[in-house]
Amino acid sequence: MKLGYWLLSGLLAFLVYSCGGDGGSGAGPDGEPLPGTPSRLRVSKIGDGEIQLSWGAVADEGDVIYVVHRAEDDGAAVAVDSTFRTQFGDRALEYEIEYTYFVTAVDNFGREGQRSNAVSGQPFNNLAPLAPTSLRAIAHNIEIFDQLEIALDWDASEEADLVGYRVYRSTEPDFVVADDLLRAEVEVPRYEDDQIEVSTVYYYQVTAYDRGNKESEGSLGARDVALPSAELVEPVDGELAPAQAVFTWRAIPEVLSYQVVVTTSPTSGEISAIDLTGDTTAVFKGRTLSGSQTAVLESGAIYYWKVIASTKEGGVENSVSAVEDFKIR
Repeated sequence: MKLGYWLLSGLLAFLVYSCGGDGGSGAGPDGEPLPGTPSRLRVSKIGDGEIQLSWGAVADEGDVIYVVHRAEDDGAAVAVDSTFRTQFGDRALEYEIEYTYFVTAVDNFGREGQRSNAVSGQPFNNLAPLAPTSLRAIAHNIEIFDQLEIALDWDASEEADLVGYRVYRSTEPDFVVADDLLRAEVEVPRYEDDQIEVSTVYYYQVTAYDRGNKESEGSLGARDVALPSAELVEPVDGELAPAQAVFTWRAIPEVLSYQVVVTTSPTSGEISAIDLTGDTTAVFKGRTLSGSQTAVLESGAIYYWKVIASTKEGGVENSVSAVEDFKIR
């Protein structure tokens, strides 16, 4: 946690001094003693670009905050962070530098106590990052928005020396990560692949890599396919349909479910509540309007319909058909 707003402004300048001073002494307001000295500072873990510290709490802890000071090689120490806890993780460190630390306690009067013992450590780069987890791939083919892509996301890596991720793609389901399959290097756990073709199934894996260019194993794979738009069959565009309209369309390979949407205009006014289906036919079902009234198709009225196709649970939108109209007898 960063320094609290209650610290005196004078302390903010004091916390970036070099390690030449020994800290103050004496009593504070109303005879309050200076905060105690953190004890037994030690390096609890050292890893790839990471040093973990821990220490013993001061006896008169109260509202004390701990300030962590760090020096690089033979340089002067500066305050790098603060915490209310008795442990601290210093991350994104350089492999070749030796880091030296000491900790002081600061009370709510902004007074700093004696420094702890000093400890040193040098990070290393022995291990490659762990493979990213929870990779997902979601395709979209929305012609009206000129959107054709497969969006990927995954859980962010917790590696201290992480640089980014590499995205690999193949049209083979059990592919092995290789340089010729690399699609992109990204710093964040998401990527949009817009160099795809409709109806082609793409398979993805993601790796993580660190500052020493050590690369993880590939993640568990994810796949998806941008579906073509459904071809509508009945009601025939511009023709009459019965009040209990039945909608049919042609099947699309790789589809998990379809959703029929009926509206009162080409772009809005949805009145349908038709269930998702894996079939290529559906009967009109009206949505509930105000109170318990249910929407119906009225004689002489013109309506519009489209079919949303999905490859994911819950009917996640993948492709959307053209909008066609019909009139109720």
